[in-house]
Amino acid sequence: MLCDKNTLREKKRRETAALSDEYIEKSNAAILEKLLKLPQLEQAGTVFAYCSVGREVSTSGLLELLLLRGQRTALPVCGQNGAMEFYVLESLPQLSAGAFGIPEPPRCIPAVPAANDVMIVPALCCDMHGNRLGHGGGYYDRYLARHEVFTVCLCRAKLIESALPTEHTDIQVNLVITD
Repeated sequence: MLCDKNTLREKKRRETAALSDEYIEKSNAAILEKLLKLPQLEQAGTVFAYCSVGREVSTSGLLELLLLRGQRTALPVCGQNGAMEFYVLESLPQLSAGAFGIPEPPRCIPAVPAANDVMIVPALCCDMHGNRLGHGGGYYDRYLARHEVFTVCLCRAKLIESALPTEHTDIQVNLVITD
């Protein structure tokens, strides 16, 4: 029986907190290795990513590598009004805490998705069908409803569910990468 999203969020936060540091480190490395092999990532005009916080799957290695490659990278900036826009990341030191304490780039010229872009979408967990459980703000679902882009969710294997509760506003991701 599926439980409601808020109950599941709390359960997944507890499960994530209980994961060993060794597992977190190994799963981060395994997920990054798989992500970097994606042809869509290499061919993307822009990689829309996020700056991981806490025990989320780490994106720091990905961001460093994309910057080193000179591949255009954009990170989200969330507004208090429920809107989210992406801004080009030029260097990691330029990041500062945003509205929710998540590191954001300065607001300059927003990146605009094109047909060959990739978006790395955060989640507390995913299921086998490409459904994801986010943090509850709906920012990504609203953004993805307006933009066409190849979506990838990074999720630790120990957090995968067989099925998640969904609503008509939830947008599935194209690919889930686990360790």
